[in-house]
Amino acid sequence: MNKRALVIGLFIAVLASVISQALLHGQKAIATDVALYTPYFLSPLFSLLIQATSMLAWAVPGLYVGYSCKNKPVQHAAIVGAAYAAILGAGVFAMQSSKLIDTDSLLVFAVSSLTQMAKYSVLFALSAPAGYLLATHSANL
Repeated sequence: MNKRALVIGLFIAVLASVISQALLHGQKAIATDVALYTPYFLSPLFSLLIQATSMLAWAVPGLYVGYSCKNKPVQHAAIVGAAYAAILGAGVFAMQSSKLIDTDSLLVFAVSSLTQMAKYSVLFALSAPAGYLLATHSANL
């Protein structure tokens, strides 16, 4: 197990998430101005930028883990994705703990956290092979 890639990949995931959220917040702040002052045919370009920015949180860490792992990059990326989602879930739980007073809301939160862990594991694992291929291509040059 490549622990260095896991730790740095987790750090990159948190950093990319913070940057992605800041960019999305800025894009939403100027969205009304863009909608008012840009031609209609350019609106798909703006929506594409929003989608690309939201992909930043899982694509960059998955690429890094795939690039830095020589053995089993998909497995390592899935582990980083699950750890990232667990950290994200713990943070949300800490912020929303006062609102989770009954067992139904606690169960909904638990199921949501498990779903997020599966989602980020799959997304990180899907982007890891591209990083691995980039590393092997760089090594062959």
